[in-house]
Amino acid sequence: MDHKQEYLEYLRASFRDYFADISQSAAERAQAKSFINGLMVAGKIFGITSEELQQALSQEQHRRVASTARIDFEDKDLIEIPTYIREQKKVNFDQE
Repeated sequence: MDHKQEYLEYLRASFRDYFADISQSAAERAQAKSFINGLMVAGKIFGITSEELQQALSQEQHRRVASTARIDFEDKDLIEIPTYIREQKKVNFDQE
């Protein structure tokens, strides 16, 4: 696996972790989002295109939406679950 593919896989794993843990506090989510933004900036510096970054994000969002459809919200306080997850909305995190 070349460095570019290794980086993109690490970025996807970071997205996966970010989307998977809905029980994080607001500060933890902000910190995780900041980390991912830093990864994306570093990727651009090292030659990863915006399209490749967007594709990695879209793949993980798609995976997240598919798994969210199977989540049972009965035991959760709905205020703790972001609206875009409850309503299965697609979110565009494009930084440009």
